[in-house]
Amino acid sequence: MNKTTDRSVSNELKMAPFELNIWLGCFILITGNISTFGNIIIFSSRAFRNRACTVYLLVEAIVLIFFFDLVLLTRTLQKGFRIPVLNRYDAICRLRYFASQYTNLIAISLFILATTDRYLSTQRSQALRKWSGRTSLAYKLVLACVIIWFVFGCHRLVLYSAATGYCIAQPGLYALLDNYLEAVISGLCPPVIIFVLSYLLMRSVRNTIQRQNLVLSNEPNKPAVNSTFLRKTDKQLTQMLFWQTLVAIPAFIPYTIQLIYSNVTENWSKSPEWVAWENVCVETIRLLSYTFFSTRLYITLISSRRLRREIFRIFRLRNGIQPTDVTLNTIDQTTAGGLITIKQQTNT
Repeated sequence: MNKTTDRSVSNELKMAPFELNIWLGCFILITGNISTFGNIIIFSSRAFRNRACTVYLLVEAIVLIFFFDLVLLTRTLQKGFRIPVLNRYDAICRLRYFASQYTNLIAISLFILATTDRYLSTQRSQALRKWSGRTSLAYKLVLACVIIWFVFGCHRLVLYSAATGYCIAQPGLYALLDNYLEAVISGLCPPVIIFVLSYLLMRSVRNTIQRQNLVLSNEPNKPAVNSTFLRKTDKQLTQMLFWQTLVAIPAFIPYTIQLIYSNVTENWSKSPEWVAWENVCVETIRLLSYTFFSTRLYITLISSRRLRREIFRIFRLRNGIQPTDVTLNTIDQTTAGGLITIKQQTNT
């Protein structure tokens, strides 16, 4: 690697990480809050309340308020506007890095539980279906997530400090283990689990369509409305999973690679220009890691026409306009970060 001097690094390149955190950070902060509060309004409405899936998603949206307005906000102030809130105050340093991991793990766990609930609801086995849609179980699992992840991450409330003028983990073995653990738990596991659940959910819905078609072929006098609706639902589900995957890949995978790369190359000799470009890449990757949660509402709105109509109905109702009732007899329309699934027909 060629040696260069600080003077060889342009001012534009030096300022790029700050500009990224100001403009991209503020953009994600604003869109993330809109998405989060929009989900809270939707999932607390009469149309969606009292469902197990909704319990997960409503609590997740509440947790994401702290994710954006504490974790991302302090990052934007520190890394963008250069207000040293983390390096100056030890309590804020510890709370921020604890909340960074804690809120992320709770949110992704609740998203996975919501998707799992929808997957179980599409199973032919009554033994599996009975575990879906149970709000009492949902509240218990939410409480379990809150307690388990607190115990898992509470070490950051003690072993992070700004005493040296920088908010960092305790140097040595702890910092190394904490970084690799975050790479695996927060970076690698979420996209793998999401992909597996999405595949299983898609396959289950398509198996339902095939069984429904078989029933219709054996009973020609039975109306084909359900079959048509199932195909439309399958198309919407495909679109949602596609967009959700497109967001999950740049949100999680580069973040994992960056954490591992930073550990491996920590003691390497690097030129100032290389370090400057590295800082740009690191800040971009860190900011993109917030996009999985900040785009959830928008992906759902783009992919689901029925959900768009239901959301407009909710807002009209809040404004005092009485809409016509929407009857969903054989359909259980819910969202799991943009996933709409259908209730398994028990008599197929």
